Amino acid sequence: MVFLDRLIAVIPFSVEEEFEEGIAGVLLPGKQMPVILAPEEDARQTFEEVMERLDALIGLNDIKTQVRNHAKYIQFLQLRKEKGFEEKEGINVHSVFIGNPGTGKTTVAGMMGKLYKKMGLLTKGHVYEVDRVDLVGEYIGQTAPKVKDAIEKARGGVLFIDEAYALARSNDDTKDFGREVIEILVKEMSNGAGDLAVIVAGYPKEMRHFLDSNPGLKSRFKLYFEFTDYLPQELSQIAEYVCREKGVVLTEAARAKIDDIIVEAYRRRDRTFGNARFVYDLLEKAKINLGLRAMSSENPKMLEREQLSVVELEDVYRIDIKMRRELPEIPVDEEFLRQSLDELNRLIGMDKVKAQINELVRLVRFYRETRKDVLNSFYLHTVFVGNPGTGKTTVARILTKIYKALGVLERGHMVETDRQGLVAGYVGQTAIKTAEKIEEAMGGVLFIDEAYALSQHTGGPHGDFGNETIQTLLKRMEDNRGNFFVFVAGYPDNMEAFLKANPGLSSRFDKVLRFDDYIPEELLQISLQMLSEEGLVSTPDAEVHLRNYLDYIHEYRDKYFGNARTVRSVIQEVVKEHNLRLASLSSEERNHIPLNVLTIEDVSCLKLDKSAFLFNKKSAIGFKRQTGEAGN
Repeated sequence: MVFLDRLIAVIPFSVEEEFEEGIAGVLLPGKQMPVILAPEEDARQTFEEVMERLDALIGLNDIKTQVRNHAKYIQFLQLRKEKGFEEKEGINVHSVFIGNPGTGKTTVAGMMGKLYKKMGLLTKGHVYEVDRVDLVGEYIGQTAPKVKDAIEKARGGVLFIDEAYALARSNDDTKDFGREVIEILVKEMSNGAGDLAVIVAGYPKEMRHFLDSNPGLKSRFKLYFEFTDYLPQELSQIAEYVCREKGVVLTEAARAKIDDIIVEAYRRRDRTFGNARFVYDLLEKAKINLGLRAMSSENPKMLEREQLSVVELEDVYRIDIKMRRELPEIPVDEEFLRQSLDELNRLIGMDKVKAQINELVRLVRFYRETRKDVLNSFYLHTVFVGNPGTGKTTVARILTKIYKALGVLERGHMVETDRQGLVAGYVGQTAIKTAEKIEEAMGGVLFIDEAYALSQHTGGPHGDFGNETIQTLLKRMEDNRGNFFVFVAGYPDNMEAFLKANPGLSSRFDKVLRFDDYIPEELLQISLQMLSEEGLVSTPDAEVHLRNYLDYIHEYRDKYFGNARTVRSVIQEVVKEHNLRLASLSSEERNHIPLNVLTIEDVSCLKLDKSAFLFNKKSAIGFKRQTGEAGN
């Protein structure tokens, strides 16, 4: 600073990629050491004033109580020290913040930094926020310098590591440089220079995995703060605060609509729900719509202040419209719909499933005819639950055709896959592999067989990559709502566990089709249909024997029973016996008998003996024991 050619003061600075918050020291003429000309605003605040600012935050009641109790305990330890007590362990200021995005974790971290400074535990109290990208290098030798640089920039304050679990992607992934970050952090927290509070943040399950990845981590973090999602009424209060911050005012109607959107978003939330960030984004869009409306007037410069600051209902309503996707103008293909429904109704059994699908068809048709929004009234993502061979895949293919006929799917194809088709073996590849399958299914259906395998930890180094597939699916199901549908299929017990594995899954699938085991009469109909496809007709006595055999295996079925798959194995066996019988005859003998008739001799290979069951390929398979009868 120069005034009338006289040097008044100098503030030296350097230009770098990062910056450090605070007030720089000023060099005055004749002075060797820099001086602070104005104290920081926070420096004038008392401990209680900082606590009052924390208490003023919306919601977070449990967190506020926990922070206040933590601060009081630190004061207690400091008082003991003043009275001559010696503590074996120093005061621990490292914390774990658990919670979804936008729940106030970074804000509270800043408050704790100020509190620690007031209590003499930190010299600056600022927050330096980083994530995996800021800490992990791309090549050998790059990670350590990046971590040490971050630590030094945070020295005197708080090193806040968001999504810290990304540093420990797999317990057995020793090649990941994130491990090196963890080791340096543990060393710093154990015997570093001090004057540093480390706060790690992320989702609950992933943070447990992160803390278990290194024995030293868990011992360094004694403080755990759980940030729950904001309640709708708290999000509404945050909306009021955001309006003041953005200099806008909501009309009563606009305010009611904002509250409706908040409640609906809260009901449909999963762990990616943005909480306060969602509300900020909502009000930002409302302000943009206000601006567009104002600038579309004939003479914007003549508008009053009120007209430039009041958000009307139409501004908010346009936000809601933007979040919806209009149906493609594809008319209902009545002939294709009739063919698809006929194909469904020709299937043997599954009366409940047929009834559900026919009901859904009537409902979707009604919505189409009345111009209602089908895609935002239903998800149409469907869960197929049932034992093996109960027709899940067959019905999924037919249902895809039905949706195409109704005009809610643009292409109407079905891409069939399973865990192996979605989950990769290396870090970062699973999301790409899943996205490729989703792109392939756009305009149609992505059918995931044995979907529960995505939520089952395999025990290997890549056991958690299935969860990455689930997260990718959930995001794309919401972002591309109506562009494609997801059908997941599996056994009853496994699918129940799968849907409970992630809160967002059960909310996305609003249709569940349950496929019961076939009864003996239906198994017989299926077997006769399969014989017909082979060009064979059974004699009455052969049909009776076949019926008795199917009754018998149904009676002793267990969870491995394959239903229609088992029947197919049975039919393949009797067709083979039929062919062997014909092959044993001379050509002249074959000329005198009907070649398409299945006889009792052909089905005599089917023994009413559990040890001879054709489908019993595993010795571990058990059978139900009848009362008073010993199992074979």
